[in-house]
Amino acid sequence: MMKQVYKILPLIMVALSFGSCKKDFLEINPEQQTDVNMVVVDLPSTRAAVMGTYSLLQSAAYYGRSLVVLPEVMSDNLYISRRNSNRYTSYDQYITTVNDGTASGSWNTLYKTIVNANIIISKGEQLVVPETESGEMKHLIGEAYTLRALAHFDLLRLYAAPYNASADASHIGIPVVIKSGTSKEDVISPKRNTVKEGYTQLVSDLQKAITLLPAAAPIGFSASNRGHIAHYAAKALLSRVYLYMGDWVNAEALATEVINSNKYTLLSNANYVTGSTNFRTQNNSEAIFEVQYTLTDNLAQDALSSFLLQGASYGDGLATDDLYNLYKSTDVRRGFMTKSKRSGSGGEDPAFVITKYNNISTYEEGVKVIRLSEVYLIRAEARAKQGKDGLAAADLDVVAKRADTTKPTTTETGTALQNLILVENRKEFAFEGHRLFDLTRNKAGFVKYRTGGITIPVANTSLKTVLPIPLAEMNANPNMEQNQGYK
Repeated sequence: MMKQVYKILPLIMVALSFGSCKKDFLEINPEQQTDVNMVVVDLPSTRAAVMGTYSLLQSAAYYGRSLVVLPEVMSDNLYISRRNSNRYTSYDQYITTVNDGTASGSWNTLYKTIVNANIIISKGEQLVVPETESGEMKHLIGEAYTLRALAHFDLLRLYAAPYNASADASHIGIPVVIKSGTSKEDVISPKRNTVKEGYTQLVSDLQKAITLLPAAAPIGFSASNRGHIAHYAAKALLSRVYLYMGDWVNAEALATEVINSNKYTLLSNANYVTGSTNFRTQNNSEAIFEVQYTLTDNLAQDALSSFLLQGASYGDGLATDDLYNLYKSTDVRRGFMTKSKRSGSGGEDPAFVITKYNNISTYEEGVKVIRLSEVYLIRAEARAKQGKDGLAAADLDVVAKRADTTKPTTTETGTALQNLILVENRKEFAFEGHRLFDLTRNKAGFVKYRTGGITIPVANTSLKTVLPIPLAEMNANPNMEQNQGYK
């Protein structure tokens, strides 16, 4: 619960090895407690703290699994097999309650990410380092600003209604936390800010990050390393944020800057699914920022591939017929699914099984946070919403024709074009954690599919498309307010 997260801030562990990113930066070991001022004291310790924050994104409660699975299983893309490990089943049935462990796990991990970033920013900005180290120090602080913005953004997407749910985004959001104290007197019980206040802060953080991250090349790591945040990664994320806010002009402008940087290229049709360098390959040419894993630093049976792939640890998640049938036979993306059966006795047969993630040997497979195809579709949507139909259609076709070389040139305009862009998003980012948010921010009702042909109509006014504030947080924080669908 978040109040506990704040209570542990004065006592932060100094990692035994600053070169390791496996340890939680905020993990407490009673024998190794020290004041927070001892954690970020120079460039190496700041570097280690940033690496520790990236490691939180690896968690199964964050990009390692839940932030990908939840928006898919709560939408029309994915359902949980009747033969399952009891993971995400309440979301599959739309019966989640306030004591759900998945909601609390993600809440805690995302706020821990914010706390880490706060400490790095506040302590890092006070450090005086040699001139030879100042460039990398600024870069690390820029990464921390971006990570803080990303975690706030993901909290808003999971635990609050979309930006346009009220005319001025004045509806309830999540606590915006930009300071983390270093003594017991600094323990806080924050109230929930409005959604507008939340988005204002994360836009500010990303704009600040962009000024700190040099456009020419990153400092401290190779430009080919997409597991770290660089200048154009921050701009790509900001373009997405503007899109969610309905700020079409800025969304288009930032997307254009990323595209025109020529630092990223789409994978070819031939390589996208099965090539030697394909979607699954870490540091591929169209990845802008991804959460990476190594042979020795991975989630193993808790990995995304273990949850979705048949014959792996679980294989619980299956693709809906509705999604599979959306693809033409000439669309290479259909290759991320196959008509087969749920492994083990009692499973669905036939079923459309998911193969988009398939490395269950070394697990060296990045979870994409944002990639170039999304930036093209962000610009397509932003342009379409401004009536720039020709330009929007051209951006749409960059992505659609990469996937299906037989696709005719898009000629639709107006609402029909906007609907095509939404469908293309669904096809391009299936099983990447986009679908529910694309539906809700467009105020679109949908059908939730379950095993055995069961369906659940989800109205665009549903109060259950956001997660509950964890019960432990409600009990610990007297200023916390529950989401309306769980009162």
